[in-house]
Amino acid sequence: MTRILHLSDIHFGAVDERLVDPIIALAHDLRPDATVVSGDLTQRARPDQFVAARDFLDRLPGAVLAVPGNHDMPLWNLPLRLAAPLARYRRFIGTTEPHVNLPGAVIQGIDSANPLVWKAGRMRDASGERLNAVFADAPVGAMRVAVMHHAPVPAADGTPADLADPTRALAMLSRAGTDLVLSGHTHMPHAAFAETAAGILFLQVGTAISTRLKTGANDFALIELGPNSVAHQAWVAPRGGAFALSATTRFVKTGRGWEIVSAP
Repeated sequence: MTRILHLSDIHFGAVDERLVDPIIALAHDLRPDATVVSGDLTQRARPDQFVAARDFLDRLPGAVLAVPGNHDMPLWNLPLRLAAPLARYRRFIGTTEPHVNLPGAVIQGIDSANPLVWKAGRMRDASGERLNAVFADAPVGAMRVAVMHHAPVPAADGTPADLADPTRALAMLSRAGTDLVLSGHTHMPHAAFAETAAGILFLQVGTAISTRLKTGANDFALIELGPNSVAHQAWVAPRGGAFALSATTRFVKTGRGWEIVSAP
């Protein structure tokens, strides 16, 4: 069983400091093989915020993979955003499309940040090509996991995908043989299927440690991958409270795509 810890939207610069040490301790207790952070490491892409985010990533367990979100580009400094939108991200965090190979899973990051519109995302041809190449080399039976900030499926409240041409993005993910997409951005946890990409399970988490709440709680997920199966543990901390296991949902992949086999 391969275990992935999924955090997102940590927003250093707008962090509930009471949660930082507890979530690090809990992350180590959960013993993941990898920890992924699906974007928005900072609130305003300032150097001090990236330094804090880098320190946080260095304290996480397992192989750590992070991708940028829209908040990781400058908002008000338009010349810098257009000329070098992720220069600070690369300086402090590293490559924008990393990958990790685990027993039973291959994880590939996708940079969905779009400096032209800042908030909404996009999936570039180059990202699709990289995804194709990495997943084509994956061992037989390995789960193919993509990590991106913006998901090409609606949010938990039905808000349309905040991504340019989501149908095209779905096609690119499907063509690469993606099994699972981990994302954030909406600050609302959600599990979804897409009729146009039936072989893909989309799992979104809200914000792990930020004060920018939409649901009244912080959350993250622990994902256990088996042969054609996913067990998704939702960990939730009500505002000012401690993280606790909230629910476990199990999915299996059949010839018809992903199906829920048990849910709370």
